[in-house]
Amino acid sequence: MTKDERIASFKYSVLQHARKHNNITYTCTVFCLSRTVYYKWLERFGKLGYLGLQDKKKAKPKMPNQIKPDKEKIILNYIIDYPTHGPRRIANELRQQDVTISETGIYNVLCRKQLNHRLNRLFYAQEKSDNPVVTERYLREVAKRKPAHISAYYPGYLFCQDTFYVGTIKGLGRIYQQTGMDAYSGFGFAKLYTDKMAISAIDFLKTKVLPVYGEFHIALDRILTDNGKEYTTHWLNGQHEYEQFLKQNSIRHTRIKPRTPQSNGMVERFNRTLLEEFYQIAMMKKVYSSLSELQDDLDQFITYYNFKRTNQGYRLKGKIPYQKFFDSKRKYALPLTL
Repeated sequence: MTKDERIASFKYSVLQHARKHNNITYTCTVFCLSRTVYYKWLERFGKLGYLGLQDKKKAKPKMPNQIKPDKEKIILNYIIDYPTHGPRRIANELRQQDVTISETGIYNVLCRKQLNHRLNRLFYAQEKSDNPVVTERYLREVAKRKPAHISAYYPGYLFCQDTFYVGTIKGLGRIYQQTGMDAYSGFGFAKLYTDKMAISAIDFLKTKVLPVYGEFHIALDRILTDNGKEYTTHWLNGQHEYEQFLKQNSIRHTRIKPRTPQSNGMVERFNRTLLEEFYQIAMMKKVYSSLSELQDDLDQFITYYNFKRTNQGYRLKGKIPYQKFFDSKRKYALPLTL
């Protein structure tokens, strides 16, 4: 739960307390609040519901002398073609094209877009290029920067896998889900099992994941998992069947640091989506008598997720996962010297 969600939850609990006891003065005393603040929260909740209880983002100050958007776009387009040029060179070159922008104005744009460093401009040009080529140096620099989000540069570059405990269903016992997601496109996969053993993790790749990548001739380079016993052994020099399976299929295996599930946050977020948008609704509407019956409904939701549901995350920005999964051919990493 994020900080904003915790704050909204607290405000909602205050409103619930007042409604339960039918005494606003008592509620304000218990939570050390003024009545003015309480009525402000109540008014926001009445207008916008639960979202109204979240803290408002402060508006960015308006800068009257800031460069107009059309000229800012000219600067950013120039950087895509010439990322190594600094503010003075950019100003001089644009002046030759009858575009007058001061060196200071260009520098301010670069600072605002966090492109005032040459390396940042190189990354920006790499990401915005119509036909980018991922070089070995680019990949090394990405590793050095340690970005906050998982980085993937083409379909199949990285696949995130996780074991999710769905719950205990009467007559079926404990239900586990092998979950996976292509880190580049957000294209998701899921299959249900009654255990969380290595054989289940391998079966998930065999029956759900690899056939899709193979059908579209996309090679799977690397898989990211946690340190669960279904994915690796904790014995020194021990042999593990899951890791052997990856080795046989020329797939690299990367494990997150112990006790850091956020390192595999993309698939963790996918698990939450499945829980909120599928399981919680499906379990209310239907009583399942077999695992295959639940799997059929899950498959239908996965199809909807991959081919119809827009994704609002930072990576897809409103696209549907299949649009990014099939949006371009695989980009090969080239050596520094050709």
